[in-house]
Amino acid sequence: MLNLLECTPIAQFAIGLDHRVVVWNKACELLFGIPAREMIGTDFQWKVFYEYKRPVLADLIIEQDYEKFLEIYEGKNPAKSEIVPHAWEATDFFENINGKARYIYFLAAPVFDSKGRMSGAVTTIQDITQQKLWEIQMRKESEALQQQNNLLRSSMKERFRFCDIIGKSRKMQEVYDLILKAADSSDNVIIVGESGVGKELVARAIHDISERKDRQFVAVNCGAIPETLIETEFFGHTRGAFTGAHTEKKGFLDKADGGTLFLDEVGELSLGMQVKLLRAIDGGGYSQVGSTEVKHSDFRIVAATNRNLYEEVHIGRFREDFFYRIYVLPVTIPPLRERKEDLALLVDHFLSTLGSTLNIDALPGRDIEALYNYNWPGNVRELQNVLRRYVTLKQVDFTGRGRKVGSAEKEPISDGLSLNEALERFEKNLLVKTLEKNRWHRIHTAQALGISRRTLFRKMERYGLEKAQDET
Repeated sequence: MLNLLECTPIAQFAIGLDHRVVVWNKACELLFGIPAREMIGTDFQWKVFYEYKRPVLADLIIEQDYEKFLEIYEGKNPAKSEIVPHAWEATDFFENINGKARYIYFLAAPVFDSKGRMSGAVTTIQDITQQKLWEIQMRKESEALQQQNNLLRSSMKERFRFCDIIGKSRKMQEVYDLILKAADSSDNVIIVGESGVGKELVARAIHDISERKDRQFVAVNCGAIPETLIETEFFGHTRGAFTGAHTEKKGFLDKADGGTLFLDEVGELSLGMQVKLLRAIDGGGYSQVGSTEVKHSDFRIVAATNRNLYEEVHIGRFREDFFYRIYVLPVTIPPLRERKEDLALLVDHFLSTLGSTLNIDALPGRDIEALYNYNWPGNVRELQNVLRRYVTLKQVDFTGRGRKVGSAEKEPISDGLSLNEALERFEKNLLVKTLEKNRWHRIHTAQALGISRRTLFRKMERYGLEKAQDET
């Protein structure tokens, strides 16, 4: 048997019960770089551990496993006992085996003498470095692929979402590209689009991915501030500046220092306020109401409008110098009727945010058809309101006044009505149609009807249209 071990091309060695090496074949010499003459007759543990300074190898074969190996077969009759080769840990890494880093696999079997007594063990050693490195590489690649798969699954869920904006259409992809370019610039931005298209979402996206993202995003609805308060709101006021000014108040420009000032419906700003803002934008500064001290604020303007500002400049309702100061990077948001391929995504998104288990595929065919055939004058905001009503009423109601899909817009005038009653019904219908045509913008509606805003507000209140507008 010993001669066979010497001749085999497989690295093998044999040790007795006293740990002394009996056989150390040529293959072992090549693998470990230790000649047989230095190993035969020596204590394996002492030789490997102390002389060749390979404690891990010696500890593995002798101290950790060999004693247990002996216990398994000590006193066993080889003729009656099943002999199972014992494999040592194959994943240990030895940095100094014949000058090279190797992964080694050990397989040992007992040796019995002629009387059936265990006399030692034969250990077969296999260099599995290439296989192990291949396994490690495959595991790394598998982990990388798994990570890519997880990222892909995550991105598949969000592939049609940019910040909080939903849309996969070509027009929305163009908007996303403009947002990225605007965020990478320090120039002022003007966002153009109809009411309800999500202009503030676009403005926030520009801010959130810009270098100003860690500072304030100050949103201002220019059409909602009374003219008497607008200067105080923008510039702030000192304590005692006027009756009731018990404390100092910071204005929008103070709060937006280092951040973004979002001017929603910028076309509603008065000409006088445009002049004062222009001075602040150009570096001339501003003063709080009640103070002569000039303050400066580092803010970026992102403005939004549903008006044609070119036309507003032409008719003298918007200052040309202020226009060119804010109209640097235009971003135009398409209305919902021009990107109906996004409708299903938006429906599913809003139904999810409303806590509904419904999705567009679960809706009745007539309801889906109604959603796609509708012109959506109120855009995404109107869609959200329609879906909110749908979750509650389980019917598509576009007007918010109980009119279902396909209901007539016209109300017949009965012969039994008096003249005043007929005129009132006609007036109410005209108000509703004009308000809807102007997307419930009261100033534009009043202008279209040729009446003052005060008269329009009074008539809306009389016919209960204030509440209807809030629900739309």
